[in-house]
Amino acid sequence: MDKAFIQLWRVSFSLLLFVHLHAHKVYADEKPPEKSTFESRYEHCAEKEWLDDAYCYLNYGIDSTANNINSWFISDEDRPLSIATTKGRIRLGWEPRSGELGQFDFRFRIRAKFPELEDRVELLLSDEEDTVDQQSLKAAQGRDINGNDRAVLAVQFRKEKDSRMSYRVGFGRGSQVYTRARYRDEVVLSDISKFHYYAEANYYSGDKFGFELDGVFSSKIGAKQAFELENSFQYRDNREDWYWRHEARYLILGKNESSYLFTAMVDGLSQPNYRRESSLISMRYKRRILREWLFLELEPYVIWLREEDFRTSYGIAIRAEVHFST
Repeated sequence: MDKAFIQLWRVSFSLLLFVHLHAHKVYADEKPPEKSTFESRYEHCAEKEWLDDAYCYLNYGIDSTANNINSWFISDEDRPLSIATTKGRIRLGWEPRSGELGQFDFRFRIRAKFPELEDRVELLLSDEEDTVDQQSLKAAQGRDINGNDRAVLAVQFRKEKDSRMSYRVGFGRGSQVYTRARYRDEVVLSDISKFHYYAEANYYSGDKFGFELDGVFSSKIGAKQAFELENSFQYRDNREDWYWRHEARYLILGKNESSYLFTAMVDGLSQPNYRRESSLISMRYKRRILREWLFLELEPYVIWLREEDFRTSYGIAIRAEVHFST
């Protein structure tokens, strides 16, 4: 277990422990006599089993924070406060492979919307940016491209609630101050196929100007199968080259809320020539277990990395993922 993972685990555990204890304290000590709609969601947390109790207070800690922020923007004191909405996930994984058994991965993503701002503003807290180089496997993320520090704290806003254009400002890529503008849309090609795409311009205090292009063709095959083909490009001024990725995915929905995702991916850089940096093939099995919010993933994979002279590396990823929403 490397030092980076130990440090990350300590920070993550401390964060979750703080949220859990803070939720207990706030709920027990600061609960007003008359319960609001928001508070009534959590009044029976302490009566649940330990696993449901922990999940309930985790939701309460995140939900109460979002609603406190939402209350800052109330414009009419005489009407009831609209309730903020939050959603996200927490994932812990072990991804051993030949030559690298200590490959651990912890990820979280929390997104909050504020109705007092007409749901046009979102707060994002995550350890992964939604950029073109994101991969479910840590080994395939390209450390030379974005490094290991992917934490993001940002505010995203739109002119209208359903606007295709969004703007974001915050911290990311190793605590760099950044801003971005992204246009996202989709084209319906037929009853079973669509083309999703986005184009983005951004500026990071360290990486300077950058651009991203991403397009995904998707098609349904029957009621429980789908195929996707994605092509992505990312440019950074400080590197003066393009990162590119081509990926094909085939999804099969199984019984008992399970799914199988087959993936083939190749990525690389444009300099010194259009050359490959890594290749990956994998099969991810995912299903819900024990609770409606708890998921288990098993993903056997084979990966080839330039930094390892493209030797064949076999591995399997084992992950537990908690989903939450309010």
